[in-house]
Amino acid sequence: MSMTGILTARSSSLNDARLRSETLRITGLLGLFVLLCIVAILRWAVPNPWQGEAPQLALIVLLFMAIFEGAMLHQVRRAVRLGKVIPRGLWIITVVVESVLPAAILLIIIDFSVLSPYLMLLSPFILIYFLLTILSTLHLDPLLSRLSGIIGGVSYIALLLHVQAEHAHDTADQAFIHPAPMYWFAAFLIILGGFLAAFVARQLHVHVHAALLEQEMRQAKEQMERDLDIARSIQQGLLPDGAPNLEGFTIAGWSRPADQTGGDYYDWLTLEDGRFVFSLADVTGHGIGPAIVTAVCRAYARASVNPDREVHDVITRINQMLHEDTPADRFITFVLGQLDPARHHLHMLSAGHGPILLYEAAGNQVRHIEAQGIPLGMLDDYEFEPPVELDFQPGDTLVLVSDGFFEWAIEGGEQYGVERLEAAILEAAHLPPAEIIVHLEQSISDFVGSTPQPDDMTAVILQRHHA
Repeated sequence: MSMTGILTARSSSLNDARLRSETLRITGLLGLFVLLCIVAILRWAVPNPWQGEAPQLALIVLLFMAIFEGAMLHQVRRAVRLGKVIPRGLWIITVVVESVLPAAILLIIIDFSVLSPYLMLLSPFILIYFLLTILSTLHLDPLLSRLSGIIGGVSYIALLLHVQAEHAHDTADQAFIHPAPMYWFAAFLIILGGFLAAFVARQLHVHVHAALLEQEMRQAKEQMERDLDIARSIQQGLLPDGAPNLEGFTIAGWSRPADQTGGDYYDWLTLEDGRFVFSLADVTGHGIGPAIVTAVCRAYARASVNPDREVHDVITRINQMLHEDTPADRFITFVLGQLDPARHHLHMLSAGHGPILLYEAAGNQVRHIEAQGIPLGMLDDYEFEPPVELDFQPGDTLVLVSDGFFEWAIEGGEQYGVERLEAAILEAAHLPPAEIIVHLEQSISDFVGSTPQPDDMTAVILQRHHA
């Protein structure tokens, strides 16, 4: 996924979180307004000489707010369902309407009842201001929380000025019962509450954003793991299913990547004329990039091998194609062998892969066979040396391994090394190829202990049957 795609997904997730938070906030307010409507209806149904027309007018305001919040709840749920973004301007209108509500209801009570206006200005009813401000944090938008406090405080001040202007000549029992600064202090607290709510809203936004980022990273990691598992299964599926039936010979192959996918592979196939072709490749690095290159290399090799093309021509052709199609920083050590089982004769060419180890049963020794050219993909017009020709004697064993076998090092930097590999081959040379691979793996494991595998490991072992 591109960076733009990641940012878009993150923005969408944050918008979804905001809308779901708004759903909680609006549902809470809607429940509050419905409850206040019920209280207003009960007040209306039980006449009191002191309440005047206040319950009826308050009921109208509360019904309007309930309808307004219900409409907003519908819009928010629709936006969640469709993945839409609600314009910020609509949220500002919502904050303005909600923040002036307490002042509107207090104005009705003060002007249309016989209750003391100054008593109402510091009655428990003004806690609604703070309730609305607290709920404004669920906007996850500091600006809207500050706006809630400012509009609430300004509307309270406007109401206080209205009371001072319109009720200056009220009777003594309706006059100030608290010191005048307390009313201004209440307005200050309402505004301050908005700024404190903005701080909380910002912290909530930060934590929600962090939680979403963590969730997206976890999902991305899980998706990558699934993709790598698929890639691994595809890559493993490209390896031979089993050993072929070769007259007089046994062959075994094995590969274990350092990651979910690797840069090594081995392959073999039997030509129409009875000759047997096998290969082993080691791409620089390990992981998904080299894994793709190995798949390309395998495809080119299979397309290039045929009974009419000799080993040298096959290697040259693969090299040219890889040079054209692979990045400059990727190259492949590659060895290709063509065995005539009937004659026990092998043509083999190594492009930068080595050492290749040949166990000679007659002398009970391991011989090194060096490469006949540079790795594939480096130069398109490179001329490789002629292939090596080998005549297998009974018990002779050809060992092809990637450098992951002998370069695995323990803490301190000491590598397993080619000498230990030769010694392990000598110990197991009497065994069939599959068991030789098991012995080599165990020898390396005993040496490195719990040191993590740093590179891909691949082996192909070809053995002529003992006499």
